[in-house]
Amino acid sequence: MRRSIRPQAFLAKLPLFGGLGEEALARLAAATTRRELRRGDVLFREGEPSSGLYALVYGGIKLCTGAGAAQRVIDIVGPGRSFGEPVMFREKPWIVTATALADSLVLHVAREAVFAELERDPRFARRVIGTLAERAEGLVRQLETHGAGAAAQRVASWLLKQPPAGAGGEASITLPGAKRALASQLNLSPEHFSRVLRELSGRGLIEVHGRRVRVPDVQRLKESLA
Repeated sequence: MRRSIRPQAFLAKLPLFGGLGEEALARLAAATTRRELRRGDVLFREGEPSSGLYALVYGGIKLCTGAGAAQRVIDIVGPGRSFGEPVMFREKPWIVTATALADSLVLHVAREAVFAELERDPRFARRVIGTLAERAEGLVRQLETHGAGAAAQRVASWLLKQPPAGAGGEASITLPGAKRALASQLNLSPEHFSRVLRELSGRGLIEVHGRRVRVPDVQRLKESLA
């Protein structure tokens, strides 16, 4: 059973809201609702109106455009991340569709509450700008990585960007529930993605156990990108 969470405490850990005082966090928490999703549930669809931002407590969310064979995965959101801020600030409809890759819990923070805090605290406004600018830079680097270079380098780069869950010089990563989604994000076919995992495993750079990928030596994997 999943542990219950306190929205205020969870929001305080998000980069977007880091440094906010208890009163501001309490106001945001009061404007926060939770939604539980089963794998495959759609959180919102491209073209629907946006009413705030989301934060993922657990599970995984796929953000994509198009449908069927034309579907393109833009991002895969992991726990502890917020998403939807740019659309919220522009007060435009969603430009992507968000689908749960696994049983998930998301928090929705109402746009009006965020806007009110921006008006109250200029320092919060600067923090938001900095956070979104950093995210934009990351997307540019991601596009550069995914659009060029060998497939093995793309997969290795993605693995190295995931939060480590191991000790010392190793790391343990859980792949999203649908490998097809990750393959699309890396601009690879599912079959090619599986071949790359086998290639990296054969070189001793990773160990694959179902959805779990163990990196025995993070530094060695980094050196493989050179």
